[in-house]
Amino acid sequence: MPAYAKYPVPHLLGKVNYQAQPRLRPDGDTVHLFDPLLLLDGHAVQPKDGCFEIWIPGNSKPRIIRLRGKPGNYYAPIRFEGIDAPEEHYRATPFQLKLKGRPIQFPFDPARDHGERSQPLWSPATQFAIGTLEKAGWGLVELDREVIDGHQRVLGYVYASNNRGARKTYLSLELVRQGLAFPFLFESAGDRIPPFLQAATHARRRKWGVWKNYRKTPLSFAQSFPAPRNHTTPEAAQQKKTGLNFPVVFRRVVDSHQLQGLSLQQALQKYDAIDYESGALLPGDQYHKIPLESLIWAPHSYK
Repeated sequence: MPAYAKYPVPHLLGKVNYQAQPRLRPDGDTVHLFDPLLLLDGHAVQPKDGCFEIWIPGNSKPRIIRLRGKPGNYYAPIRFEGIDAPEEHYRATPFQLKLKGRPIQFPFDPARDHGERSQPLWSPATQFAIGTLEKAGWGLVELDREVIDGHQRVLGYVYASNNRGARKTYLSLELVRQGLAFPFLFESAGDRIPPFLQAATHARRRKWGVWKNYRKTPLSFAQSFPAPRNHTTPEAAQQKKTGLNFPVVFRRVVDSHQLQGLSLQQALQKYDAIDYESGALLPGDQYHKIPLESLIWAPHSYK
């Protein structure tokens, strides 16, 4: 039995090999760990009934990671914290908001295309993330305080690793440093914010990767592209040359196109934009007024 690395917070460790799971759809900021273990204080914990319980200080109940697959073939989808890679495949999901005390439904618009859409330059981030993890053989995730998101993906900061849980390439930060992904940070990221913003600024000033094609204001739905069949599909040469927004902005453009009654302004206000340096808070539709080197985000409370 290997001696596992010891960390002060819970980590998830798992194998990465997509040849054994060709139907899964990873992308530049969502990957999968196979046969995962929970590392706690240098010990490896096996899942119980396909679940891990994660106790967070201050909470009276544990967060639950529910693994997918079957016993002997479990896996966990991982959403990288701190970054947003160009979207490989996205489509809107109908939802409801309470505005001025009244519930408002935003269903699919029957007159619109509901297919998955993609952005330019999704492929470099996807290939780098998967290639780095598969070469190492293992992925290690320092779990975020929230543990999981609304899609039941595990949230955390991702490293390439080995079977003992050693931290090798800090993949989350490296994707930003090389200009393959954008920073996507909330105030809860704390002392991780400066290095991620600095890495993005370094790449942007050199116009590496996504920054060469970056556009400050929202592009139209017509400027999006059909989603690829899987992560190994070659990206069209013309798509690589087209402008792109922050992925969070792209998703709101798709939402406002595919959902009935949802304006782009409303969609962009899903998050507030914050100037990390000054603390200034703006509605999400005004994100472009904040300097890129200090832009972070906060969930918006609709009223």
